[in-house]
Amino acid sequence: MLSRSRENHPMMPVLRRSLFLLGCLLVASCNSNSPYYRLQFTMPWAVSLEPGQSTQFEVTLNRVGDQPGELRVNMETAPEGITMTPEIIVPEGEGITTQVVTVNVAQDIAVTGAQRTLLLANDSGKDLVSGAELYVVVLPVTTSQPDFSIALAQRQLTLFVGQSELTPVQITRAEGFTGPLTLSLESDSRRITAQPVVVPGDQASANILITTTTSVARIPVAVTVVATAEDGRTARTSLTLDMR
Repeated sequence: MLSRSRENHPMMPVLRRSLFLLGCLLVASCNSNSPYYRLQFTMPWAVSLEPGQSTQFEVTLNRVGDQPGELRVNMETAPEGITMTPEIIVPEGEGITTQVVTVNVAQDIAVTGAQRTLLLANDSGKDLVSGAELYVVVLPVTTSQPDFSIALAQRQLTLFVGQSELTPVQITRAEGFTGPLTLSLESDSRRITAQPVVVPGDQASANILITTTTSVARIPVAVTVVATAEDGRTARTSLTLDMR
């Protein structure tokens, strides 16, 4: 999907290596004399985490066709600081299984934004391999001020390219702070924008309209909502736009 975007993206070298690895493995599988075989993955396409956070989700594996030997699934091509545990093991002869895995992002991780990883399944009984991509979106750390902070009801939104979405922002104020706040959006892509919104001092929530163009790359994108006080102090929190 990335080839549709004209933006230079820092993930391109990693993507090329990932696609090359998966391509080589699939070619090896296709050239084998094994009967028809396919492995279906059912799981999220993307997860969003701040440094130091983790999340759990289910991975369902369904072996379609021939039933080979023991299957082991691990996360590959992930940058340092992103891990998945435990290793998924499907016993020999078992056709379908669902297991819970945990994805962790280290507190001192050096990258931010969408990191494309591959879950690769290797079969011990035959020369077969399958894979599925998982984006781990490393969000910037949420920051606040002593007298105000902001929060989002959702940290991940699914949008179609060209779509706009009103995103609710909750504002928490310390007693005595009644100054207005200006909500704005920070994004690495010029194709994702939002008009600033001024929130009066007596208002505890507001909506910010996030707008995308039809040329946005169809990958998860991290954006940051910023609340700025009149004296320039800011509070920040981020979310993922899962572009489809």
